[in-house]
Amino acid sequence: MIAYIVRLHWAPIRFYESTRDRTGSYVKGACGLQNLGNTCFMASALQCLSNVPELTKYFLSNRYVADINERNPLGTRGELARAYGDLLHNMWSGENCSIVPRKVKMTIGQFAPRFSGYAQQDSQELLAYVLDGLHEDLNRIKVKPYVPDDETLERLEEHEQAEKSWQAYKARNDSIIVDLVHGQLKSTLVCPVCAKVSIKFDPFCFLSVPLPPKEKVKQVVTLIFNTKRRWAKDIHLMECIDLFTKQEQLGEEDSWYCPKCKKHERASKKLDLWNLPQILIIHLKRFQYSKWHRDKIDIPVVIPVKGFELNSKLANERHEHVKYDLIAISHHVGGLGGGHYTATALNKTTGKWYDFNDSSATETTAPTDPYVSRTPYMLVYRRQEITTDVLLPDANVEEEMEE
Repeated sequence: MIAYIVRLHWAPIRFYESTRDRTGSYVKGACGLQNLGNTCFMASALQCLSNVPELTKYFLSNRYVADINERNPLGTRGELARAYGDLLHNMWSGENCSIVPRKVKMTIGQFAPRFSGYAQQDSQELLAYVLDGLHEDLNRIKVKPYVPDDETLERLEEHEQAEKSWQAYKARNDSIIVDLVHGQLKSTLVCPVCAKVSIKFDPFCFLSVPLPPKEKVKQVVTLIFNTKRRWAKDIHLMECIDLFTKQEQLGEEDSWYCPKCKKHERASKKLDLWNLPQILIIHLKRFQYSKWHRDKIDIPVVIPVKGFELNSKLANERHEHVKYDLIAISHHVGGLGGGHYTATALNKTTGKWYDFNDSSATETTAPTDPYVSRTPYMLVYRRQEITTDVLLPDANVEEEMEE
């Protein structure tokens, strides 16, 4: 038996006092999460989520209690929602500079065994689990109706097909998470033999966008400088979106069954953005995995901070013109053999940015626009004109978070 020793780099527990406000109290929300042993990935993800104003206000006002769906077999019987609600109340009480997130950690580990130990994990995978778990715990659909796969949808005009697909999804999935974080993608498959076209519209929670492989970036570097340098070309976030929406050919292992040819074919596939969510979470796929190779792409990425527009990438020409502002970043430093996760986020009540590093929560300067760095792993954007009146019509974000 071959034993593998992996070095895990995580900061030891330190006790910091976060910035106090004018009254001498701790700044609400500027609260560190103590490292329980390689749990920096969890802290980073939770700090990003904590600074989504509409979701946090929903929990701080205890509105989530009425939505808890204890009978949903896909959820945690409300345990995750309650644990996360308790965590937010402690983080935003103004009484703590750091807290121990043990209850959330134990609850997540109870229902997702892969997170039960103390090995380093992935912050995006953790956030994906938390969002899915909260969605199921807070799903307003108590009894999910059977929604058959309607093959006649593809005969409809695109906009009608997209709307009916979304209605079918909402018939079984209706929560604050769907309201805020879920968008819609258009997927187009074309058979290379008979040219049969299949169009589907599917929901998404994350945009997991690829980065150019190291080999391609190195080729650019060599051409420009005629010498070897580690990195030279910064990649703009929009280039990653371009790669995400680029047409590709399916491989043998994931070939598509063509209903016209009656067999599996290596169809071409293209993804397009159709409907954008209120809160857009972009996951930069920095980790490369193959059968023989594992690596991290630590290319600097140029990240828009204010007024980020994706309208040119929308296949839906009827979609309203939207702009996004960056509100949180999950960072990863180091390599695949461990590394360390931190977070940077905008506090809605103070209008200031804070760095979160396990127990530490310190005020920092706002990111330059554009922000260029090799450490961002997840980006959380918020619409400038967010439809809070639709989500929580009788509440004010700032007032409830300041109370």
